[in-house]
Amino acid sequence: MTRLAIALAAGAAASLVAVPSAAAEPTVGTAVYVQIRQSFAPVDGDDQCVGTSALGPVRRGSSVVLSEGGIATDSPKVAVGQFFRSRLSDGVCEALYITSAPTRPAFNVQFSGPGGELSPTFGPTPSEPVTYQPGIEQVVKVDIDLPPGP
Repeated sequence: MTRLAIALAAGAAASLVAVPSAAAEPTVGTAVYVQIRQSFAPVDGDDQCVGTSALGPVRRGSSVVLSEGGIATDSPKVAVGQFFRSRLSDGVCEALYITSAPTRPAFNVQFSGPGGELSPTFGPTPSEPVTYQPGIEQVVKVDIDLPPGP
């Protein structure tokens, strides 16, 4: 997504939700940028696309759950973020979530729909430092190419 989208996302920082941990750990503004290459549908309205099938939770009103990056999908949760926006770009559905998370080299990523439905867990997904956007210090880019389900 463009820097403008991330700039707008920084304005949503007031709605950040952090998951408490045993020892309070410093957190930083974190963007989760999702690219869905299949398993999405175009929609009219503020958003341009939503996930379908196993990615149905990727839509307005959903959350992203970040956990410790690793092979185990039941690793400890470290942050929960809110859906910010989606758009279609060159035939790909792009979604952006904003949260505050501890700095990590990688995260496992899962999406929780408005009704509590969960997506598969993706990861470990590397994070990257962000130096061009005030309020956002790391980005987690999730590139999903799941075929549409039945």
